[in-house]
Amino acid sequence: MTGPAETGTAAAENYEEIFDEWDALADRVAATPFMRPGWIAAWWRAFGSGKLEVLTARRGGRLDGVMPVVTRGGATASPSNVHTPEFGLLSQDPRSATTIIDEVFARRPRVVSLRFLPRSEPELARLRRAAEAVGYSVLVRPLERSPRVLIDGSWSAYKAGLSRNLRQDVERCQRRLEQVGRVTLDVTPTAAKLPEAFALELSGCEGRRKSAILSRPETAEYYDLVGRWAAKRGWLRLMFLRVDDRAIAVHIAIEAGGAYFPLKGGYEPSMRAFSPGKLLIRATLKRAFETGLQRYEFLGGEEHYKLRWATDTYDRMLFQAFAPTFAGRVESAALIRGRPFAKRVLGLVRRRAATTRA
Repeated sequence: MTGPAETGTAAAENYEEIFDEWDALADRVAATPFMRPGWIAAWWRAFGSGKLEVLTARRGGRLDGVMPVVTRGGATASPSNVHTPEFGLLSQDPRSATTIIDEVFARRPRVVSLRFLPRSEPELARLRRAAEAVGYSVLVRPLERSPRVLIDGSWSAYKAGLSRNLRQDVERCQRRLEQVGRVTLDVTPTAAKLPEAFALELSGCEGRRKSAILSRPETAEYYDLVGRWAAKRGWLRLMFLRVDDRAIAVHIAIEAGGAYFPLKGGYEPSMRAFSPGKLLIRATLKRAFETGLQRYEFLGGEEHYKLRWATDTYDRMLFQAFAPTFAGRVESAALIRGRPFAKRVLGLVRRRAATTRA
């Protein structure tokens, strides 16, 4: 048995030095792409502000635990936002996880905020114990419930279990589209067609909601970096639904660890009558069954159109811990009772301070 874990910190300037070890650890624990250094590096370059640190634990000289965090204004947070499907702590030995979590709270941040932790993640319990042991108040709540298809059995058996209305609607749209031209699924694993995919995603409904990839420079940079990183690892899947040579729908996806993850998608608005998004889901699901994948992850929230296909759902959680200080209590009150309350408290404190100085 090895001894106690050796803690360490890799700052943003030098954390690339542990990328290979980090990836090796991710391989050993079968981590998703979102927990790997390439994903975090892309996120930090596009969205990062404050200070990025990678907390580590070693046993016998080998990297055994990793958790990246961002420190800013006395707070510690996860490097995650609405473009992050999952965040968590990687560790092979539970003791390494405990060591890293203890290090987070040993620094006494005003607040710790970690987004998109799996509900079943043992680190949630470890985080709570470590926080409460040093007097922090803890808030844990669901952020989103994501649908997925757990692939078990044949495509025909799965399809038979879908609602009759959905099956008939998809078949009708498929027949109508085939009258326009030859319908194919174009699977592209290289980054060369990222511009075509981004442009198609922008042209659809996502572009009108100002949440498309090309709607903001930072999101464009992020998905370009993620796409190129995934392509180098053999994980990128640009799924184009084409009529003859014309792309009418797309998934910008990652396929890794037996799972399909569509990060973003869109379709040509002029083809809306044919339900191209629905046809693309059917085509990529069928391919997932035929290629032996284990999961089809819809990601994001539980929108109705996803639930019609799903066989399972799971939660992503927000963990927050507030220091036993005045600033920590105000932060907690702002979330529990609303920011107007917190502003009133801060205003009172400032008035009293001004009176005292006078």
